[in-house]
Amino acid sequence: MVIRQVLAKLRLIINLLLALILFSGLAGAQPKKYQVITPRITLHLEPNEKSPVVANVLRGEILTQASAVRFRHHWIFVYYYSAEKGKTLAGYAQERFLRKLFPEVNSVLISNGNGDFQYTELDFSQDFKFPFSWGISKEKVIEIEGKPQYQEKSEQTEILRYQKEIMSRTCLVEYIFWQNELTSARFYLLNDYPDRNQYINDFMKAKDYLGSRYGQPVKEQVVWLDSTYKEKRDFWGKALGAGLLEFRASWMLKRTEVELILTGSDNRVAFLAECTGQQYKSLVSN
Repeated sequence: MVIRQVLAKLRLIINLLLALILFSGLAGAQPKKYQVITPRITLHLEPNEKSPVVANVLRGEILTQASAVRFRHHWIFVYYYSAEKGKTLAGYAQERFLRKLFPEVNSVLISNGNGDFQYTELDFSQDFKFPFSWGISKEKVIEIEGKPQYQEKSEQTEILRYQKEIMSRTCLVEYIFWQNELTSARFYLLNDYPDRNQYINDFMKAKDYLGSRYGQPVKEQVVWLDSTYKEKRDFWGKALGAGLLEFRASWMLKRTEVELILTGSDNRVAFLAECTGQQYKSLVSN
């Protein structure tokens, strides 16, 4: 038993060293980002449910893949920044409890002028009002929004996807249903900014706008997985695209949780807003 524990710790140390190499510079392979989709998951010392638990992670938290290698087919080695402990933890998670933070966008949903996007300030005069109540059926949403440009179904979960112009930005809108009840909606920015710092500008302005409507966020985080550029504000966009910096803010309304997320990987940036019905937060969501 003692030998097994020692070997497990040695494996973890080796993986941590490999992960440190991963984050030691921007020239190497960049990490992928995942979000927890079940009410809670556990990170383990080894890719085994019976191995010691490193951390308990709640739904919605972001994990960073620290190794491209799959362990026993469905386990991945990840980093998790624990705000409660004020440090980054590492362990193994089962991939089936996670979703990739970057949506796999169908080519139909890519704006024709997306590559030639000219940056302008967000237009808050185009205030987007969510037109639905939580729990309504897929058929009712289609009646109002029209035929979706893409539709996906997995067991009891179904997703309708649309492209919309919101506040002068091209967005992918996902409506997520559980047993034919609308549980949440996600809004992904599709425009590609050559200057990654402009994403941070948009995030800050959107956060301030939501703060003016709903008050201060109940939760706000700026997470540095590598602090190389922390004191160099002009390079924050570079750190963001490399997956080394992320921003989050959330608000709790009467029936809805609203969250803004800005993160990156492989020189790509994911900027999304997610609205979730409070009564559906404990359900599994893709």
